[in-house]
Amino acid sequence: MHHKNKGIVLISILLIVLLLSSIAVLFGNKYLISLKRAQYIEFQTLAINIFRNIESLSKDKIKKEFRFNSAKLTKQNPILNNDFILNINDAEVISRVSDASSCFNINSLVSFTKGNYVENEKSINAFKRLMYLAEVENNVTEEAIDQIIDWIDKDSNPRAYGLEDYYYSGPLHNPREYSAMRLIVSIDELKSIPAIRQINWDIFKQYFCALPSASNLSFNINTLSIDDVYLISSIFPNISLKDAEYIIDNIPEEGFDNFVTFEKAFPELDFSSPYGNILYSSNIFEITTTVKFDKYIATSISKMIYENNKNGYIISRIYNGI
Repeated sequence: MHHKNKGIVLISILLIVLLLSSIAVLFGNKYLISLKRAQYIEFQTLAINIFRNIESLSKDKIKKEFRFNSAKLTKQNPILNNDFILNINDAEVISRVSDASSCFNINSLVSFTKGNYVENEKSINAFKRLMYLAEVENNVTEEAIDQIIDWIDKDSNPRAYGLEDYYYSGPLHNPREYSAMRLIVSIDELKSIPAIRQINWDIFKQYFCALPSASNLSFNINTLSIDDVYLISSIFPNISLKDAEYIIDNIPEEGFDNFVTFEKAFPELDFSSPYGNILYSSNIFEITTTVKFDKYIATSISKMIYENNKNGYIISRIYNGI
């Protein structure tokens, strides 16, 4: 009996030790999770503060440069070349400002007239030409145009190939929703439109944007890169992709001042009957910021409009990693 009691006591002690070890591991895991959560919250707060401060620094940078010359913005301008590389509270920060006008503004397909958004014929022609250059079938292009305009306009009358609320709120559409009846806020919003799904999304990702204006298509010629040949050919119907590539390769470092100097630089090319406008400066910028702290990484993309009152306004923010 004596040996039996010793065995029971030993087993009891081992069970107690096992139980205490399990409790210790459980509390240890909870403590580790709490510690990681606290570290992430600290990083999240730090990153957001840095993003907002970088926006302010970028606005001051633009204001300083535009004080001397706002009529022309080239790829050599310090606004676009002098990146912010900082170390804030042991966090590595890299930020860049770029010209956000070098894209096809999807909202240019409409203009605002008599309380409603109606088709903008010039921009529609530019859209058709870009889709033709990208080898998109004409019937798909026509459907995309009508469905985009119906998504934006404020009436409930479908265009020839358009769709209104009866489709988006019907049983065949998931999730059920309503057309926006406003300008498109983000290019990703186009993914809700059926005709767009028939077009390679890379076309929209590379060439299109959603800027808060319903006016003729325009972009800054002085900041275009070789990847933007489709933009030039889309607004100049007599300019081929090869011609557009030639133009971009020969944009002088100091840029063009106006259309007269631009046209004189390429006397053999035909710039007649344009579907949009080329500009020589820009007032809309994209601020891209990356923050690295310990093992955490976060990025932000902010778009800023710099108005004539010498003030910058953030029109959109996208955060990743926080």
